[in-house]
Amino acid sequence: MKDKTKLIVRIAVPAFAGLIVLYLIIGYFYSKGFPCCTWVNGVYCTGKSVDQVNSELCNKFDYKGITIKDQSGATLFVSAKEMDFKIDYTEALKEFIKNQNALSWGIYIFKGLTGQVEPDISCDEKKLAKIVGDWEIFVPQDTLDVSIVKTEKGYELKNELLSVPNKESIIDAVDVAALNAASDIDLSSKDYEDCYGPIKPNATQQEVIDLYSKIEPVINCNITYLYGNKKIPLKDGTASKFLLTNEEMKEGTEDYDYDNPGRGRYIAGSSEVGLSDVRNLQGFVVTKNGDPLISEARIYDFFYKMVKAGYTADALERYKNGEDVEMIMVPKNNRAGNPKIFDNVAEYNYLKKVFSSNPGELKKDEKKDDGENENQDDTGEEIRELTNEKKVDCIDAKKDLGKTYIEVDVSNQHLYYYVDGEVAIETDVVTGDMSKGCGTPSGYYRAYDKQREKTLRGDDYETLVHYWMRLNNAGIGIHDAYWKHEFGGDIYKHNGSHGCINCPPDVAERLWNATKSKTPVIVYYR
Repeated sequence: MKDKTKLIVRIAVPAFAGLIVLYLIIGYFYSKGFPCCTWVNGVYCTGKSVDQVNSELCNKFDYKGITIKDQSGATLFVSAKEMDFKIDYTEALKEFIKNQNALSWGIYIFKGLTGQVEPDISCDEKKLAKIVGDWEIFVPQDTLDVSIVKTEKGYELKNELLSVPNKESIIDAVDVAALNAASDIDLSSKDYEDCYGPIKPNATQQEVIDLYSKIEPVINCNITYLYGNKKIPLKDGTASKFLLTNEEMKEGTEDYDYDNPGRGRYIAGSSEVGLSDVRNLQGFVVTKNGDPLISEARIYDFFYKMVKAGYTADALERYKNGEDVEMIMVPKNNRAGNPKIFDNVAEYNYLKKVFSSNPGELKKDEKKDDGENENQDDTGEEIRELTNEKKVDCIDAKKDLGKTYIEVDVSNQHLYYYVDGEVAIETDVVTGDMSKGCGTPSGYYRAYDKQREKTLRGDDYETLVHYWMRLNNAGIGIHDAYWKHEFGGDIYKHNGSHGCINCPPDVAERLWNATKSKTPVIVYYR
């Protein structure tokens, strides 16, 4: 038994030693190349030389070139061939082999060996720079557009000098991307902001930029007008219409069918000028110093048209004729006979001061004296209430007036009572005495406190009337005036009432009987 064991040992030991020697020999063999069952970048490498594997990997690497996209959207494709794009895995493969343990080949038989390597990439940078440098996005400075263009809301400055492609920076960025085998590069992304930047304008371009700096405070004037139920911001295209263009000057569009005090006058900087010694710049009429001309006539016309559109008589007439009138405005408590819903001359003068001053620097004491017309919010927007609710009644025609109401036309000394849109009663009247400052206050009222045999008392009178309808708490109403023998005409100018609306007795009776409490009453001057 011992002899048999010895025999086995004599055989096993040399055999085992032989296997070890064989394992080491195989390990030494693999130390010069790729171990068994080796895969690199998806290519089987065992038994192949570095050159062979490098060739297979290079063939597998399918790089066609790089697409470059500019901020403007323009694109340029540079092919791999055009820039002599080359790749080589030789050094990376040698390093891969060097980092492997040759004696681990036995393990690789069972679990294999996989790896990833990056190639050395190169290109002809001079060729690449030449191709990119000839790209159409790089243009001479004097061809870059610096101009003032018209928009829906006025004008804006188109300035291509603010973001000009930097040739050297873009070439460097493309070079780096190409050496990383990038298939595209988007220069509009934040990563490449440094590839663009402003450049100094030439004299011609600077003149346009300076002009816009003078136009911009006008077209973006931060004043908003409240007119009835509308908001009219000047910066929403309104103020831009005040600027005089060269075409408009040639066509002579400054004619008006009324006496416009601004005709022939223009604001230029802080001065008032005419049309002498002016020139054309970017389509605008400017002075020798390059100050744009702001038409005073157009400023006046802007407010004049709003005042005219707000005349109570005109709006009421359109409403009675069946036109779609949303709102009727009437001055509140106006006894002087002025039909204007706001002071257009004061607003005209105020806006002239704004445009001839530095924007936003008009002194408080130059603003509206009553303080009710000016308000400024947190954004710096100035609100001008043209139809302040304390001074103007803004009537929703269909809702507040309807089809049954009383109309008092003070200027024509006439009263109408409408029922369902038709005149049911009309008469001449006598209203407040204008010569004594007792003019009947205009406004929108509702008749109430209907009484018979009412005694009216004042500082110098005590009068009994038979039919009374009150309009306000100040003692103004509609009543009969049996002591008068004439109505209408100009009586109210020198021999009118203390403010009430005097009617012939028979008409007053009919009106009193026909009118219900809270019937709308509109009183106005023309």
